[in-house]
Amino acid sequence: MPSHNQALDLREKYRGPDLQIFYRDLRDPQNRKRKILVKTWSTVQDVKNIIASKTHVPSHSQRLYYGPLISLPNHRTLNDAGIYKHGETLLLEIIQDHVNSNCPEAGISIATSLSKLTPQSLKHTIQKARRGLAIGFKPELVLEGSGGTYFLHDARKVKIAVFKPADEEPYAKNNPRGYLGGGALREGIIPGEACLREVAAFLLDHGNFASVPTTTLAEARHSAFHVNGTRLNVSQGGASLGSHSLTSLTTTRAHQKTEKKVGSLQTFVNAECTMDDISPSKIHKDQIHKIAILDIRLMNADRNSANLLCKRKPEDGSLELVPIDHGFCLRSVCDVSWMDWCWLDWPQMKEPLSLETREYIMNIDVDAECRMLKETLNIQGAELDYFRASNKFLKDGISSGLSLYDVAILCCRNDDLGESPSKLEMLTEMAKELATSAVGNGRWHHAAASRAIVEQLSLENNVWSQAPAKRVIKSASSIDISSLLNRKTEEMPNMTQSSLSDASSDICEAVVEQEDAVGNGIEHEECEEWAAAIVADVSLEKKLQEARKPETAEEFEDSTSSVLSSSPQGFWLTKPGEDDFDEDSITWTPHASPKTPREIADFTLGMAPLVSFTDVGGDGFLLPPACPSNDRNPPATLSFRRSSSGGLSKSKSFAAFSSFDNISSNISTGQSSVSMHMENDSITWKEYFSKFVDLVIAREIKAAAAAAAR
Repeated sequence: MPSHNQALDLREKYRGPDLQIFYRDLRDPQNRKRKILVKTWSTVQDVKNIIASKTHVPSHSQRLYYGPLISLPNHRTLNDAGIYKHGETLLLEIIQDHVNSNCPEAGISIATSLSKLTPQSLKHTIQKARRGLAIGFKPELVLEGSGGTYFLHDARKVKIAVFKPADEEPYAKNNPRGYLGGGALREGIIPGEACLREVAAFLLDHGNFASVPTTTLAEARHSAFHVNGTRLNVSQGGASLGSHSLTSLTTTRAHQKTEKKVGSLQTFVNAECTMDDISPSKIHKDQIHKIAILDIRLMNADRNSANLLCKRKPEDGSLELVPIDHGFCLRSVCDVSWMDWCWLDWPQMKEPLSLETREYIMNIDVDAECRMLKETLNIQGAELDYFRASNKFLKDGISSGLSLYDVAILCCRNDDLGESPSKLEMLTEMAKELATSAVGNGRWHHAAASRAIVEQLSLENNVWSQAPAKRVIKSASSIDISSLLNRKTEEMPNMTQSSLSDASSDICEAVVEQEDAVGNGIEHEECEEWAAAIVADVSLEKKLQEARKPETAEEFEDSTSSVLSSSPQGFWLTKPGEDDFDEDSITWTPHASPKTPREIADFTLGMAPLVSFTDVGGDGFLLPPACPSNDRNPPATLSFRRSSSGGLSKSKSFAAFSSFDNISSNISTGQSSVSMHMENDSITWKEYFSKFVDLVIAREIKAAAAAAAR
């Protein structure tokens, strides 16, 4: 039996699936990232040990963050924290020894990850708030709202800042209003992450165009903050949750350690009133336009008149609008309706934009903003997809001559109950279906399928034809060669399960000749016809009909069978999922079988496919534990299936069986290739989705502009 040291040495020598991630020291003025290699099952403590070996900083003096809010505990694995892809970045904070020993009971400071993006004026405000807390002015809980919001004072007891702890948001664990027990006020926002949206709204308000108050992330500590039900009454569960609970008589609040809270901190705005108290006719059109532009860009789902503050400009005494409360922005769903935007029916929305406003819209760099949101606040996935789409609507709509009202109508739901999907939702869903069809069409290479779809979506039919044609090199697996096999049956020797033979090279050469002969003829025409049918099948008109008339179960079955029956027939020798096979013929594959369209359709916005490792070799040699399989994400295992007809199917050759006995010896390489294959497919799908969503939005904007001109 091997000793403990031998087991550790064996573990160090085993090279399992490596994960390449980066870490960035928050003290580094140049924001440099350093690369490290870890295992997919590594814990946070393992990562700290690797960093300690490179920086000579003890692991107990390190604090790692994944995003500005999530401080990673040592026992968690990277996969549990959501780090399972190459290129993710961790934030490293070096903790000095004296910080923990002399921690004050009351105080506030800027979160380290946002210190460089915090304006100097807000830093001075935080210093004033720190003095107010030191004197003894407690944070004041605001009476309005559904979450915990506190006013902070300076040394003269003047309100200077607003602090919203993340753990006191609606349905977070320490909400003081009784919104507990799971759930959310609006779909698409995880409780505890609304404070990130508050900061994002300020960072995206370039040049303070929309007058969003300065905002940052802060860490605060005070006994007045709500913890463990201290502010709940008996009917809300306070008797069983707070420090006065009968089950915790031995613990008094005086002996409890004050918890540090992370949340958004915003400069207090001394306003005269809100839009609840004044008519929109008293507001200049430019002030309303800037609020509408901000809400359309962020797809804000909570723009009511109460969170539009009104204050006087010192220059001329005119009223200026100041937007606050942006916790329901940048969500993973896009169900904003007309009732969520109080300014939608104001008459100024139909007035033309000023030159300054138009120039501001045209200068928006969406790609740079998406990179900033992902790297700074860890906002990614569906949130960024909808953010790109809404900004595309805004920029293209304004450049085409539409008013802000016309653009807003395209982005929000307009029925009475807010249940029918908006044009933005339907076009985004259309782009998702087109991307899925391009990647998993089952006949053509995804590049050729994507180009054919682009030709159908282009505003001008000759956009792509003007570009120099590039030959798409298909693999032998993507061509129907059944006729070729029938012609060479007499000449070909019997195939064995050893290695690649000369017959396969002859076939490949003949296939290439056949492809060259076909060229852009029949194959190209069939691809164009397929693309036209796909675009028509997911067209906006059809989605509008589906939105008006719900589909019954019988209609769904009929449509599903019709789609399957109309799928390309010149490719598959055996339909995906068919178990019937012939004993006299066999299918060979050099790697894992290609994914069917159904597997690729499981990709969702902002989500990477899950890959689970399986013990193909059977010895279980230092492999991570197997994940329970499910229908949506089956384990990626190497499998083969017999074909019911002669010849080779898609991506099939007889080279795989020769290496089947060596799978156990090369299992780490096989797992890594499967993981990279699925990750590459996900990246390809995202690229096509971004391309298609821009095209369908451009086409819709052109149609809307033409209708407005008539």
